[in-house]
Amino acid sequence: MTIRTGLLTAALMLGICHPPAPGQTSMNVTLFGVLDPNPVRYSGSWGWVSPGGAEYAILGGFAGTHIIAIDDSDDVHQADFVEGQPSNWREITVIGNHAYVVTEGGGDLQGMQVIDLSPLPDSVHLVTTYTTTFTRGHIIMRDISTDSAIVYVSGTSTTGGVHMIDVSDPANPTQVGLYDPPYYIHDAHVRGDLLFASALGSGLDIVDISDKSNPTVISRISHQADFTHSAWTTDDMSHVVVTDEVDGLPARIWNIEDLDNPFEVSQFSANLQSLVHNPYVLDDLVFLSHNTEGLRVLDIADPALPVEVGYYDTYAGPSGGFNGLWSAYPYLPSGKILGGNREDGLYVWRFNGTRAGRIYGVVVDSASGEPLIAGITLEETGRTVESGADGRFGIGEVPSPPNGYTLVVSASDYAEKRIEAIPLNSGDSLWFEIRMVSTITSVEDAQIPASIRLFQNYPNPFNGTSQIRFSLSATSHVSLTVYDLLGKEIAILVDEQLSAGTHLRRWDGYDTDGESVSSGIYFYRLEAGGMHEVRSMTLLK
Repeated sequence: MTIRTGLLTAALMLGICHPPAPGQTSMNVTLFGVLDPNPVRYSGSWGWVSPGGAEYAILGGFAGTHIIAIDDSDDVHQADFVEGQPSNWREITVIGNHAYVVTEGGGDLQGMQVIDLSPLPDSVHLVTTYTTTFTRGHIIMRDISTDSAIVYVSGTSTTGGVHMIDVSDPANPTQVGLYDPPYYIHDAHVRGDLLFASALGSGLDIVDISDKSNPTVISRISHQADFTHSAWTTDDMSHVVVTDEVDGLPARIWNIEDLDNPFEVSQFSANLQSLVHNPYVLDDLVFLSHNTEGLRVLDIADPALPVEVGYYDTYAGPSGGFNGLWSAYPYLPSGKILGGNREDGLYVWRFNGTRAGRIYGVVVDSASGEPLIAGITLEETGRTVESGADGRFGIGEVPSPPNGYTLVVSASDYAEKRIEAIPLNSGDSLWFEIRMVSTITSVEDAQIPASIRLFQNYPNPFNGTSQIRFSLSATSHVSLTVYDLLGKEIAILVDEQLSAGTHLRRWDGYDTDGESVSSGIYFYRLEAGGMHEVRSMTLLK
């Protein structure tokens, strides 16, 4: 089954989050240590804990694999190094006391390296280099939820699929399965008997691998602009976080409680100019490597309302492109987070454990009780959401300042509502019924425009759906049309007789043929009663 979706269709979906203020490089995340052992280029990272409890970072470098001791913040140092095939791509995973390393580099040192870590702190030992069923590999992964001795290698020199390699005998890896669809698999996340295969433009395959000799596709997740790079499931397997390796595309969270019918519940981007590279989920937190935006930490206690609760920027250059943070491993017992930053090596962080508070509610007309579509803003941070057609909304934020938050609610033809001094603590779920007073009290008193009025769309810029309001002074035949920058007609939103008053229409970024249009600036033109007005809007995808 293939499931496709438009953007942001649920009432409580969170919009794209605002970036931090200029010059603000961190929130709730502190730097424990850094190391730039061979300043050329870095990539993947993983962690290992020795039988005695010492913690190590294993970092992919251009010329090989760096094993780094990280117990002492004043003495983060390289414990050993294993030469590998030179490459900008090197990925690592660890099972037991052995690290498994792959790279896309081709040459004399290519193959999956098996490294014995147990001699540390003295040294490490290259046990073997596996080349039986492939030599080059783009990504290697394991199931961190079990003690399974299988590694999963994607993007190899021999197939576009996922090789399943039994490493229970590290010196003699053996392939026990292969998921090999007729398209390229870039990355694989595994939890139990399920394989989540990221297939770039072909979406995310959900595959039953209980019989590794016969992988069976259960369903496929896809959307209109996908370039599925990687994915990670929540601990309870109710949701999966999916990232697309394209600037301008957010991370997406999908409900997978029914594997035959996944659906998207929310999105997140710290900055749409920068792509989200890799997600890692631990408890109710997502640790995102966000390329030029560095490490981002999301609270997903409510997956439909993810809230950024921490970040640490690792790249001082402009946003966008393939720079900055590659990976963000959060699974060490001490709570340290390991990041491989492309330009300057290993970052080791601590996150202070802050959790989000959330405000839920419903916006209604004070007289009729009818639900309203309204904009809801936390004044102190500028975070904004919109209530759905049923009037319901959800907005989340880090705990409030001492004086609390101010909630500002606005809707066309209604007096603005302010709720002040709202105390919001970690883990809070507050509820408000917000009753809005209309500024139009009767037909006789109605403030109807003298002719026509076209309002600015909201939100703008938008990713998904934006609403367009307009007012008429009299019953008229109305045309509301969307055009591109060249004046080409894209979509007709209204072509009918409408009564006097205020009306609302929505545009979801599709043309009249149902095809998704590209990001950019568009114009919308209102014509009625021999008059017209034009405004512009910006679509981001």
